[in-house]
Amino acid sequence: MPVLAEIVGGPAARFAALRVRDVMTRSVATTHPEATLVQAALTMFQRRIGSLPVVEEGRAVGIVTERDIMAIPTQKSEAAERDASANG
Repeated sequence: MPVLAEIVGGPAARFAALRVRDVMTRSVATTHPEATLVQAALTMFQRRIGSLPVVEEGRAVGIVTERDIMAIPTQKSEAAERDASANG
């Protein structure tokens, strides 16, 4: 199995020495639990980010990702099919 350095290219020693603090984003966009999905998606689009921490009273309580938002039509469709078969 390839190591991370082989996948992303570059000397292994360079990646072995890196810490999360060396590459993390310091100016973090966040949202709150009562924000609409449209608001969260717009923030993610405008900032060109794939995830958004959810913060309540200064504490991280979750994260919303592009995948979470993109999965919603599928989830609603599956729920509607379950309801139809249960009632049909």
